[in-house]
Amino acid sequence: MRGSRSGREDSEFSGKTVLVTGASRGIGREIALDLYGRGASVIAHCNKEMGALRDAFPDADRARVHFIAGDLSTDSGVKNVAGAADKITGMLSGLVNNAGVYSGLSLEEETVENWDRVININLRSPLFLTKLLRKNLEAAGGSVVNISSVMGVAPSAGAYAYQASKSALIHITKALSIDLAPRVRVNCVAPGFTMTDMNRGGWKDDSFRAEVERSTPMGRWGKPEDISGIVCFLLSDRASFITGQSVGADGGKNLV
Repeated sequence: MRGSRSGREDSEFSGKTVLVTGASRGIGREIALDLYGRGASVIAHCNKEMGALRDAFPDADRARVHFIAGDLSTDSGVKNVAGAADKITGMLSGLVNNAGVYSGLSLEEETVENWDRVININLRSPLFLTKLLRKNLEAAGGSVVNISSVMGVAPSAGAYAYQASKSALIHITKALSIDLAPRVRVNCVAPGFTMTDMNRGGWKDDSFRAEVERSTPMGRWGKPEDISGIVCFLLSDRASFITGQSVGADGGKNLV
């Protein structure tokens, strides 16, 4: 099992437990692995891809990794995930609301069913997981990090449900940071175009990939580890005076 980004396992999060939703792939998987490498006990969530989730931690200490599944598009699924986390620990040092779905439908293609599904997973579940786990977070003096998107910062045509959910998540982050202070900090990270399974169609398309690189000041797509390091920092004691912030991790994409 690998250690932190420095190539060694350290103890920055030793004795702390963090719940990461959507941890079976992409950014969520990298965050969960990074936290584990930094000494945390990780509660790794997936919708139903339990095999992929277990494969991400092949050599992990089973005392420090817990796997839970739940459909965050439903009220019952959110409650089940919160309940499972509560049974594992009554003191949650961190909650990373990473689970999300993308929909690129145009205005003409948009449907009520699609809108509700995207909003429920991307926006409603972070709010209600935070609500349900508030006491656990307060008991540990914990931290919440919500994963938004550059599309929640810089609008474009189409993908209305996705853009609305990610933009509102930034605003909810700020509101929660006031409500939960001083016991719990709440921040947000807004990734740009990142090379994950969700974006595979984009970065595998030579033309689209080149266009993103051309329009991004840093000249490249992001990698999951570009995001995980920021999330780990915001969860850590090093960020103890930071709350209510949205950190862009997009190579400057939102500026152009």
